[in-house]
Amino acid sequence: MDIIYRYDPFAPIEMPKIPDVASAMSRLVEGNDRFVEIVTQMQARTLGQHKGEPMVIPVNPVTLGLPLFEGVMPTQAPFAAIVGCADARVPTEAIFDESFNSLFVLRIAGNVLGTEGIGSLHYALANLGESLRTVMILGHAKCGAVTAAVDAYLSPEAYVDIASTHGLRTIVDGIQIAVRGAARALTIHGGSQIESSPDYRSLLVATSVYVNAAVSALELQREFNGFVEHAPAVNFSVYDFESLRIQCLPTDGESVNVSRYLPAPNSADDLFQYASDVAKAFLTLDEEALDRNCRLTVKL
Repeated sequence: MDIIYRYDPFAPIEMPKIPDVASAMSRLVEGNDRFVEIVTQMQARTLGQHKGEPMVIPVNPVTLGLPLFEGVMPTQAPFAAIVGCADARVPTEAIFDESFNSLFVLRIAGNVLGTEGIGSLHYALANLGESLRTVMILGHAKCGAVTAAVDAYLSPEAYVDIASTHGLRTIVDGIQIAVRGAARALTIHGGSQIESSPDYRSLLVATSVYVNAAVSALELQREFNGFVEHAPAVNFSVYDFESLRIQCLPTDGESVNVSRYLPAPNSADDLFQYASDVAKAFLTLDEEALDRNCRLTVKL
């Protein structure tokens, strides 16, 4: 199998056109689809399946974010800002098949918004407004920070170790809103007996991951609406390790019609409705799909 990045110095250099939010989000989804295709073909080849046709990806210095001439620094011009988790398994540019100078990326454990992160986004909006079209909160499955928050919720005595570290406590505390919302949604749709299930911890972590991304999106959209003129739309999504896709609801691995991203909730009611949708989606998965989506052993 060959993956070829081809640069033709005689081909005309076309500047990418990202006129609006819809175009920016489409590019992110299309990039994620290319990433899935590349990894899927590599996996198939590793297992001895057919080589397939070489994948040829045309590139040029502009699309790679490189200077056209020696000594020239490109103008910073990202089309999207992404707030993601610091997890090393979720490299933001890679999963969207983007090079540098395309994305303004902030990464913090649990994709929790703090003062410095919000300040960085305000800077981006103030100084990169000519190119920046959208902002996305990106969570990911089986998140260690979310798992730590769930464990603190389920076993408060374990919180003592976290509480002694201010920085870590700030992250875990920031995720508790999502954990409590996810727990309530699971109880409503699964009954109170769900808390005694041996898979409850994993199910709560999985649900909280989605809700946590939505919470951060709601917070950030409110921040922008209150302090930014012509505030951009904030969207959110979750990266799934199983499918390699960004998505807004858990799937059985075969469903492809799930929304890839959603706009930030407008209110607490909207947020809980989304939590309910996620809980119901997990509770309707079959045992095999539930096992792939939920069961985990991770550490922050």
